[in-house]
Amino acid sequence: MRHANETGAILAPMTQMESTQFAAEQIRNAIIAGHFKPGDRLVEQQLTDMLNVSRHPVREALRLLAREGFVELKRNKGASVRAVDAGSVTEVYNIRMALGKIALDHLLAQPDRLAPVDLKRLEKLADNAVRFAKLDSQAETVRNDLEFQQAIIDATGLQRTIRYFSELTADVRRFNHQLGVVYTDRTGDAEKYVVKLFESLRDGKSGAAHEIWHAKFAKALERYLSLIVDKESDGASRNGVGPQLSARRPSGRK
Repeated sequence: MRHANETGAILAPMTQMESTQFAAEQIRNAIIAGHFKPGDRLVEQQLTDMLNVSRHPVREALRLLAREGFVELKRNKGASVRAVDAGSVTEVYNIRMALGKIALDHLLAQPDRLAPVDLKRLEKLADNAVRFAKLDSQAETVRNDLEFQQAIIDATGLQRTIRYFSELTADVRRFNHQLGVVYTDRTGDAEKYVVKLFESLRDGKSGAAHEIWHAKFAKALERYLSLIVDKESDGASRNGVGPQLSARRPSGRK
């Protein structure tokens, strides 16, 4: 079926805003994947050639990523990839922890507010957590855990809470990659922070759910902060090939 806009065109050309969002998404994903590493310069002309867009959207994309904490902009020096620092990690995890509290309050305020389809999704992800913990690679564990967290938030139907939580997931992926995190007790984490949390939600135990959610995020934050300053951490270690880090103490993301 053909749909035309008001001018009669079937497909509208990409707008300046869409070009900026496209460029930002591509650069952000490259940083998360480690193709651009901390300290790497992000030269506008090179990015323009790589993305096949004009220079203005690339410049605006870099400004957007600077606001998000992925990129650092310096006068007369241009843009470079920002290293993970303690302030950024603390901010992101405190926000995600707070958004989770909002979600749990909403879901457990009334009996049966958590829909059967959402419970089934959470149960599957909890089962996967235990199963994936036995795999040699931790990639599926990390992916499944982020999906489990998002599934709890999604179940609320609270659009702003869902959007804000989802947007910060990119930061978590970046932290994992740049810090080279190796999770050393995946089975224990799955049982303690995923299965038990699911059971608390299923059984409507608000106090237990809140306690586990807080403990889960507090432990993750503790692990990241320990690894930033090269200290040992309970349940996590560095893989030895992590990129340059910043040990700046919590004082804001910029």
